[in-house]
Amino acid sequence: MGLFTRYDKPEAPREPEPATPAKPHASVGQAPKGPQKKSIPTPSRYQAEQNRRARLQPVLTKKQAKAREREASYRTRDEAMARMHAKPHNQLIRDWVDHRWNLAEFILPLILVVFVLTIVAGYIWPVFLYYSTFAIWAIFALLIVDVALMWFGLRKQLQTHFPDEPLKRKFSYAMQRALQMRRSRLPPARVKRGTTFVWPPAQQ
Repeated sequence: MGLFTRYDKPEAPREPEPATPAKPHASVGQAPKGPQKKSIPTPSRYQAEQNRRARLQPVLTKKQAKAREREASYRTRDEAMARMHAKPHNQLIRDWVDHRWNLAEFILPLILVVFVLTIVAGYIWPVFLYYSTFAIWAIFALLIVDVALMWFGLRKQLQTHFPDEPLKRKFSYAMQRALQMRRSRLPPARVKRGTTFVWPPAQQ
């Protein structure tokens, strides 16, 4: 039986199939190649100009516009005040007022004290109302004398150092300075009170 065994021809080895190249995966964050379709249309030249003007000059609400106008008004006023204070004759006026004791500086506190005492003490001593009236008139009389002395000396200084400068509005500028408390005066006082007046000051 072994002589008639069926002979099977060995099969030829199969060739391996070529590997199919894998498709490259797009990396994260990498923009796809090729022309892309725009999501929004390109703005025209007129529209771009309008957008630029809107960024430079944004549309303000009524409240914001008033606030901006108020700030501009304050800035203009401050600049005008700075120019006025920088004038040499105004510097002399300020130094003259600051170097002396001015009754005008204390007039409002004095009147307030007399007024309060009149209300409080008037209920206990009605006769105090009579004396408080004279006290107020006496304060105003002293104020007039003190202001006259201030202006007399200031006018002499102005005529000596600035003979060509008119005296118009100089009294109002000095009086406005004298009515303010020394600590609240702007520009701040640069001369000591009660000292001998020297112009220009030694520190200049």
